[in-house]
Amino acid sequence: MSARTFDTTRICWFDFETKSDEDLQKAGAYRYASDPKAAAIILTYAIGNEPTKLHVSFVPGEPLSWFSLPEDFVRFHDRALADDSYKFAAYNAGFDRTILNYAVPGSVWTPPRLIIDPSVQATAAGLPPDLAGAAKAAGATHKVADGGKLISLFCTPGAKATPVSHPLEWAQFCAYAIGDIEAMRSLFLRTRQLPLREWEEYWAMESINDRGIGVDTEFATKADALAKIAKIRGGDELHRLTGGKVGTVGQVQPLTEWLVARLPDDGDGMGYLTKREAEVDELGEEKRPAKYSLTRQRIEKLIPYCEAIGDEDAARALNIRLYGGSTTPAKYEKILKQQVDDTVFGQYVFNGAPQTGRASSRGVQIQNLSRSFLKYEHDAIEAILGGINYDDFAALGDDTPVARKLALLIRPTFVPKGTNQFVVSDFSQIEARVLPWLVGDVAGALARLQIFRAVDDDPSVPDLYVRAASAISNLPIEEIDKPLRQRGKVAELALGFGGGVGALAAMGANYGLYLPEGEAKEAVSRWRGANQWCVRFWGKHTEDESYGLWGAANRALEAPGTVHRVGRISYVFLPDAANTLYCQLPSGRYLCYRGCKYERVAELDDDDEVIGYATKLRFWKGHNRSVIWHGTLCENVVQATAADLLRGTLVRLEEEGLGARLHSHDECLVEVPDSDVDATTVRLREIMRRGFDWTEGLPLMSEETVQSYYSKWEAK
Repeated sequence: MSARTFDTTRICWFDFETKSDEDLQKAGAYRYASDPKAAAIILTYAIGNEPTKLHVSFVPGEPLSWFSLPEDFVRFHDRALADDSYKFAAYNAGFDRTILNYAVPGSVWTPPRLIIDPSVQATAAGLPPDLAGAAKAAGATHKVADGGKLISLFCTPGAKATPVSHPLEWAQFCAYAIGDIEAMRSLFLRTRQLPLREWEEYWAMESINDRGIGVDTEFATKADALAKIAKIRGGDELHRLTGGKVGTVGQVQPLTEWLVARLPDDGDGMGYLTKREAEVDELGEEKRPAKYSLTRQRIEKLIPYCEAIGDEDAARALNIRLYGGSTTPAKYEKILKQQVDDTVFGQYVFNGAPQTGRASSRGVQIQNLSRSFLKYEHDAIEAILGGINYDDFAALGDDTPVARKLALLIRPTFVPKGTNQFVVSDFSQIEARVLPWLVGDVAGALARLQIFRAVDDDPSVPDLYVRAASAISNLPIEEIDKPLRQRGKVAELALGFGGGVGALAAMGANYGLYLPEGEAKEAVSRWRGANQWCVRFWGKHTEDESYGLWGAANRALEAPGTVHRVGRISYVFLPDAANTLYCQLPSGRYLCYRGCKYERVAELDDDDEVIGYATKLRFWKGHNRSVIWHGTLCENVVQATAADLLRGTLVRLEEEGLGARLHSHDECLVEVPDSDVDATTVRLREIMRRGFDWTEGLPLMSEETVQSYYSKWEAK
């Protein structure tokens, strides 16, 4: 599938065992490694195919310094700095590189480009992200067990054990460290090497992790104090709203029971709440009671429904539960625990979503911040910085629950240094553009792309959402007002990947929109009727006809080794490569559906009781078997192609001296002095819209904003 990118004889595999007074899970790698007590206590390494070596200080258990490291390891480092064909490799390399840079006294700085990460290669191949799971699944050398217990014994904050006090366990710990090298090297050799372009993208993202993003710790501290009060006061308000039925935001079952007794029996609200309908016998006697659930997704649908029927108390109670029971306001505490000198580092995991290649987030979870904002955002920020008390903050602006207000103010906690400014560029409707482009030379898809080009040239032209609203409402374009356009937007965002009424309801909830079931069904039907180019792209595969993504994937499974193309996407099934169905994107990158085959799967009810069996196409997604259907295939290729655009753009920003400090699925943020804002905006716009050698025919557009703190308010 690809040539060998690196000569494995020029790779130094290495791993540190470490200790620190910081908790790694809470503090993150950079805060952990920056702690004055942080130290590397064991180094294991192997150069090329040589046996693994173990190195500890003259006094075992004491910290290692750069000057005490083995001569061949230091010499390899010098060579790697001078010759790009030499690389270090470490599993979850960002951690070991951070240790080398911050916790090994006297060390020579190790930039991202010196290190590759076998975990990136493993997840790209469809393997689990952890070394033990990946090695086992790939048939590589197994990782030594019981490492967690040994790490707890010697490395966690407050650990008292030493090599002298626990010699047997120390010997086991050293063997465990050696085993990690053997497992990592074996795994790398058993997986497809990634092309250099993907490693360039990895290094660009690691540079962003190193660069970090500034945070306003004063604001975070005061907001965190309000969040802790909100947790308690939210419970008090729930107690009042429910007549004493609910006492805290964590009491889900009593809140569910209160809603069941309150909501109309014949409305969609009970449908959103119901996990299992009641069963009755032929005499009408109840055989099994109904079962209800109040998950986050159900709450998000219930809130606009309750607002639509005028039940303000129920909507309020649900909002308090949604945000007061959420971990989102707790992100202020996470920021404070992870910041180093008012900066948080290491927030991104490259290829963290392996079925698309998107990054995922760790720590503060920047990728998952709400895109909503407070209309009075600036006033709220100033009030918190001014030390506003809880009651006055609750009354500020409107009656939005305090936990919700705080959740919407996490984004503005990210700030530039001094008088610098943020310049943010956001790809416009990127997934909506990518989808028809992937379809290729099909009339309906080409017409869709032409709409984007027309609007890009003249923003007064009716846009995609207006046209979608016209189609699903059966109204002329000129009669589409702002509320109807919102329905068109929800439909476009929800239905492009094969979703139906449920997807439409979930997306509507994200925008505070409730669509009755009848209207939702009609909207789905009309949208699909107006977008047959998209329906055909999802595809079908039967004895009589086979087309689209689903057809190409199934034909590939039936004829191993042969390539089946649909639009700009290709599939090939290779049984000898762990029964992997490969999907090649326009960029040339592959998505992997490892262990792909049809299986007889038990269908379970909401009590996990078997109610039947069905044959479904499944693959290994990490440690678990996951079902594929035409919607999965469509969503994956669209989001993966959009990810390729972002990944390539991040590389360009590094190359052109505009390294990003932060990014999400469709935006990049850079920080520059105030005097450079205008020139940077022009440069950033040009880079975002430039495209690549594989994007011919894809209309790209972006919107740039200048911000004194990270915000969606200025971008609206």
